[in-house]
Amino acid sequence: MNNVLQLIQHPLVGGLEKMVLTICQQSKYAENMALVALEGTTESALTAWPALNELSNFKCLDKQPGISYRIVNKLVELIDEWSIDTIHSHHVGPLFYGAMVKLRRPHVKHIHTMHDAWYLNNFKQRCLTKLVHNLTKVTIVTDANAVASELTQQTSIKADYVVHNGIDTQLFKPFSKYLARCRLGLPTGIKLVGCAARVEKGKGHLALIDSLSSLPEHVHLVFAGDGSQREFYTQYGVEKSLQARIHWLGRVDDMPLFYSAIDLFCLFSEREGLPLTLLEAMACNIPVVASDVGGVKEIVNNQSGIVLNAKMAHCLPDALQRGLSLQNGSKVREHALELGCSRKMTKRYDNLYESLKN
Repeated sequence: MNNVLQLIQHPLVGGLEKMVLTICQQSKYAENMALVALEGTTESALTAWPALNELSNFKCLDKQPGISYRIVNKLVELIDEWSIDTIHSHHVGPLFYGAMVKLRRPHVKHIHTMHDAWYLNNFKQRCLTKLVHNLTKVTIVTDANAVASELTQQTSIKADYVVHNGIDTQLFKPFSKYLARCRLGLPTGIKLVGCAARVEKGKGHLALIDSLSSLPEHVHLVFAGDGSQREFYTQYGVEKSLQARIHWLGRVDDMPLFYSAIDLFCLFSEREGLPLTLLEAMACNIPVVASDVGGVKEIVNNQSGIVLNAKMAHCLPDALQRGLSLQNGSKVREHALELGCSRKMTKRYDNLYESLKN
């Protein structure tokens, strides 16, 4: 038996959080796995993300801004109550609190997965990462070779393992484009460029809206997801007289349906690790255009899409035009199947949990 606690920052539906939930569902230790979010409340999280109800042990600790020793004490209580053997943390906040718990419960193993390295540009967070690594025995995993390289460059810390993220390739598969658009209330007879990301700064929404002005009238944008910038970006599209060609869906629960409805997926982010949305789109046989950040080049090749320098937004319209012209049959999905099976990812983590315990 190996009781594992997955520790995340918040229970919002995002790529990282979906990946962690997939591990909880597919791991051979699933019956003994817990998921804890530092922020938010358990009740609101279960309401907003019904899939969390499947977990036997799930809690949100309602952490407020700043360092909280109450949170450390609560985590220690949960570690004891659930007889946890291994903490698996994700991102810098959970890394810190996982390390604090390990100081109190030295027998617990600590694995930390870095999903991107952009936060290391912050001096305080870089120092915190180095401090935790020096004070506690934490096994560092990155989700891309690029993230591992950036970690070493910024901190001199060498990742112990690289485990690429994976998706459920049986769930993410092609579906009728016409039916998908009908179900989502999207127009037919046009070309749709889709983006699925939290509607926040740095996720590429503005660059896509700006690019739309340079694209033919029959090309539209569709955004899945929500966030604090949605109202601002919506108004921005209105000011550019593009509102008729921009479709805001908000939160979409059936993401395979969303990918099947579009002709091209674009994620022009300023920062990423190894984004699951690219794998999901490609598994639905949709080509992609993405910014060259994190591990994007490790999963996108010439047959599956186009990778563009993140500082070359002025070249995005041309990249989107070329992406819409890609005709590679089923090769996009085949490429995704080779790379991103979630069961391969989960098996690697299971082997890691087992090796550390033994």
